[in-house]
Amino acid sequence: MVPPSQSGAHSRAHQGTRFDVSSFDLAEAATTGTHLRQAVAGAGSTRAAAQRLADFFHTSLVDGQGHRACAQVSVFLWEFGAGGWEFGAGDDGPQAAGVDGQGAEVDAPGAEVDGPGAAHDSSSLLRLLRGSGLWPADDASAGEIDVVLLHPAGGRTDQSDEASAPSAPSAPEQAGRLLAFGGPVRAGQWFAVTLLSDEELPPGITEFFRPVAHSARLALLSADASSAEDRLEAAGALTACMEVLVARRAAQLQSAVAELRSTSARLRRSEDELRRRESELREEAAVVELLQEVGGALAAELDLDTLVQHASDAATRLAGAAFGAFFYNVLGETGESYLLYVISGVDRSVFDRFPMPRNTQVFEPTFRGLGVVRSDDITTDPRYGHNAPHHGMPEGHLPVRSYLAVPVVSHGTVLGGFFFGHPEPGRFTERHERLVTGVASQTAVALQNAQTYRREREAAMELQRRLLPTLPKVDGIDTTSRYLPAARSRGAGGDWTDLIPLRDGEVALVIGDVMGKGVRAAAIMGQIRTACRAYAQLGLAPSEVLEQLSVIVDDIAPGCITTCAYGVLDRHRSRLRLAVAGHLPPVLRDGEGSVRFLDEEIGPPLGVGRRTYPEQEVQLAPGARLLLYTDGLVERRSRPIDEGLHQLRKLLAGPVGEIEADCDSWLDALAGGQHDDDIAMLYVYRPEDAARRTLTVSRDYPPVSGAVPDARDLVSRTLRAWGLAHLANDLMLVTDEIVANAVRHARTPLRVELRRSADRVVLEVTDSSTHQPRLIISRPEEFGHRGIFLVDKIATRWGTRMIDGGKVVWAEVSTA
Repeated sequence: MVPPSQSGAHSRAHQGTRFDVSSFDLAEAATTGTHLRQAVAGAGSTRAAAQRLADFFHTSLVDGQGHRACAQVSVFLWEFGAGGWEFGAGDDGPQAAGVDGQGAEVDAPGAEVDGPGAAHDSSSLLRLLRGSGLWPADDASAGEIDVVLLHPAGGRTDQSDEASAPSAPSAPEQAGRLLAFGGPVRAGQWFAVTLLSDEELPPGITEFFRPVAHSARLALLSADASSAEDRLEAAGALTACMEVLVARRAAQLQSAVAELRSTSARLRRSEDELRRRESELREEAAVVELLQEVGGALAAELDLDTLVQHASDAATRLAGAAFGAFFYNVLGETGESYLLYVISGVDRSVFDRFPMPRNTQVFEPTFRGLGVVRSDDITTDPRYGHNAPHHGMPEGHLPVRSYLAVPVVSHGTVLGGFFFGHPEPGRFTERHERLVTGVASQTAVALQNAQTYRREREAAMELQRRLLPTLPKVDGIDTTSRYLPAARSRGAGGDWTDLIPLRDGEVALVIGDVMGKGVRAAAIMGQIRTACRAYAQLGLAPSEVLEQLSVIVDDIAPGCITTCAYGVLDRHRSRLRLAVAGHLPPVLRDGEGSVRFLDEEIGPPLGVGRRTYPEQEVQLAPGARLLLYTDGLVERRSRPIDEGLHQLRKLLAGPVGEIEADCDSWLDALAGGQHDDDIAMLYVYRPEDAARRTLTVSRDYPPVSGAVPDARDLVSRTLRAWGLAHLANDLMLVTDEIVANAVRHARTPLRVELRRSADRVVLEVTDSSTHQPRLIISRPEEFGHRGIFLVDKIATRWGTRMIDGGKVVWAEVSTA
């Protein structure tokens, strides 16, 4: 008696897989074999694998309604000299019994099956198998894997030979309910599987179960220590069986396709013309739709850099080019014209080492706006190769055979030009030319809008920059300020900050926000700021200053709501008197690190007539920090203002250090370049004692490679002079990377500044480039973009802030 297999849990893992025997086909044959082998994997013995086979077929085969298809499943094993075993699966669970070579039960009765017709025990099943050639007679060991379809009462119904197609028509009486398959596992071992169905099975199912039979044999071989030769031979037999089945199905499909083609040939001929015209209309409709989409996107874009890149990407895609470029003219602040470009299809760095194109014979028609140039092979064009020193493309340039160039012209003015290349000849057609010409026309309008917008924005920002003050140095306090225009607005706004030294050692701290955008808001802001400075010099109290400003705003800009916070700091008494007119409350961090908003007394906004504004008084002792800010810092369309204020409180309650680095870090955390409104900040710090005041060393360098070692030497000498020699190596590595980037990208004089404040050292490198260093993951074969990771690891924090005419890259290191 063989004990029941412990494969029940393993079989249940596969109960989600079902195979419909009523529509069993090539795909099911392949998939069933795969899942079958997975179900048997790890069985540990041939007998355990046989039980898993029985469980798998019993649970995985279903009929057309999704019900279990096999009422009884039996798996027989026979080993010469050791006897035979039967493993069954049915509604009563797994069963196993020993059988002799004639099919008689030895230890326990075999599984009995309920269903239409007579019940079948092991003896009757083995007689059916022997009669069908699926069970060896006596000591016979030769044989092949075979599949038969039997009537329960006996008799083979599937008499088709192997050349028969698996789906060939069969008479109804050829159907059967008992599907059996089996054959030799290896020399001296035989197996057979019987599947008894409640319904008639289609006769063609035997062909599709041949791969399943081979998969069952391979699974049994894989369950014990079978030789590699046996498993290889079984796998080869399975592959050969699948190849035969696939070839037959392919032949059937080819025959069906040929018949279908023959039947539909006349219909296709009559419809060819209609299809051709429909295709042409669809293509034209797709072109119009795509051009409308591109045009809409270009018309809605006002940022010049984004616009030209989007236009280049769209035109390159429409042209089917390997790469494309858009060269465009820009006017500088002094009115001079210079040429810029964007690249699509390849990385811009591929072209960084090449000079700007000159007005050669090939480029001249485009740069002068004379018309489109399209060539199947530009290297054969008579205008090609006449200009020294390259006489063609520079060495290392991407190969170009097909060439297409389209000027971008508006009202007779050449704004730029599209240039497309492909390494294969003959890639650009008249259709591509029409498409790109359409994009060029839309780009011309968009460029005019963007350039007009840029001029307006720059005028407003310039006006605001002229109106905003440069913070004066005041003994006893460290101050810094920030102003960032909205990332997605049509111009600068009316945000401002001010710091006004008063008599008797007092200093006025001001921040405000005028409603609106553009030149008007900036002009109103300038008038209010001027009036505020005048009232401050008169020595008026904060509440009185706001009262007078409210009257002024109501007079010069009726209906223009303005918010403002005005405070007077008495450094000798460490006292701050503050009045707030509708503005967000300043936030105070005391010397112990406690943070609170100064929101006890807040009055209405300015511009609502003469009002009395409440005033509050707080201590601003040495070690304290005060931040005044506008709502753009904490408010977003996607973030409630309360959440922004909560984040601001957490930032001020966290680690603080050098005030410039603090401002940059907080701006990056709260805004990150995605702010919807202007941002203004005024940050005040009262050092605890003179020994903790800021020490500063700075030096200007030319944009040459020699600036790097000179800057390293400055940093090393300065740190040693400050008694911070243990930081020298780390900060010299940081200096290497930041200064080298400035030399590489700015190509203009740069400034290196080193500051020590409290327990922090800050390195700042200022240059004229707008290129910001970023953490970029390099591919293994690349060596660039890795130095900034070194900066990120060494520095306590680092970042970039944009300034008028360039940027500042800074890195802060703790002295601890």
